[in-house]
Amino acid sequence: MHLPIPDFPPTTPSELSSALYAAGSLQQGEVVDATITKRFQTTVSNLWFLEVEYDGSSSELPHRLVVKWPLKRSPAPDQGIPEGTFYRELAPMISSPPIVRCLATASPTSKQQWLILEDLRSSHSNPPWPECPGDDQVYEAVAVLARFHATWWNSPGLGSTVGTFPSEKSLRSMVNDIASHLPGLIDDLKEDLPVSDRSILEAVFSSSLQPWFRLLERRALTVVHGDAHPWNFLFPRSGKGAPYLIDWQLWHLDVALRDVAFLLALHWEPTVRRQLQIPLLQHYHEELIKSGINDYSFDELLLDYRRCVVRNLTFPIILWSRGLAREAWRNRLNYALAAYRDLDCAELL
Repeated sequence: MHLPIPDFPPTTPSELSSALYAAGSLQQGEVVDATITKRFQTTVSNLWFLEVEYDGSSSELPHRLVVKWPLKRSPAPDQGIPEGTFYRELAPMISSPPIVRCLATASPTSKQQWLILEDLRSSHSNPPWPECPGDDQVYEAVAVLARFHATWWNSPGLGSTVGTFPSEKSLRSMVNDIASHLPGLIDDLKEDLPVSDRSILEAVFSSSLQPWFRLLERRALTVVHGDAHPWNFLFPRSGKGAPYLIDWQLWHLDVALRDVAFLLALHWEPTVRRQLQIPLLQHYHEELIKSGINDYSFDELLLDYRRCVVRNLTFPIILWSRGLAREAWRNRLNYALAAYRDLDCAELL
């Protein structure tokens, strides 16, 4: 007889059995052994890696698992509730890859929003920070984003059964809150921030915020990852196959190109981005069409991408405001400003 689903992260055989049984992943038998092989902490989460053994009737389940739950003072929204919601309600509609197999989640009312995921480290990896993936890998990454975005593209459930649409008030409040940290960032950088860069930042955050208000048009919107940086992709060690996309704490409703602009324009050195950018956007567009999205022209896509490049300027400010080390945000600020200039984004304000 299995105990109720644990309120705390399950790591013992009996706790794991109860969690897997409650989720329906374990139909018969039980976990008979569980060994914690690694404990790891990110800026937002605890990750405990386990090797488990089942009795003979559960041989189809993975033997390497990762139990994930938020830090007590995690900057992830609502202490991990959005990620739990994603894996309970949205992930079952998506293939694996790009979604890592989730075997169990905490109850929605649990104080600790834990997840049990398959551990893919033996077959997949991501590049060490701050290295970016190779060219072939980034083509696979944008293709995965396109196929994922197509799943909820203009879905009638958006804003009702799936996520919440922002309002003009909420968008303005969010951007103004971020912008309130800009004077501190400027003061911190002092002469290290050229006058021309400061002028761009001040112009963007004193503007009418039109790139953000694109979300109010309620067209060509979908579910986005929200944190699609290169190190949230797990690429096959074999070099063949689609990558997985991990860490869904920040999923929300948005313009699909939000993820693409976040991936490319914030993380690729400008000379490399300039060479890859248009071919990658064309590849993304082709993958959208293959996935059945036929009413979104490349010109519309490029315009949305440019709007999202403007929005990228918030990210380095957010990282600075949280006290992260300069190496976490300084290059991203430079890259975001370079993309803003390259794509003549001032005309979008």
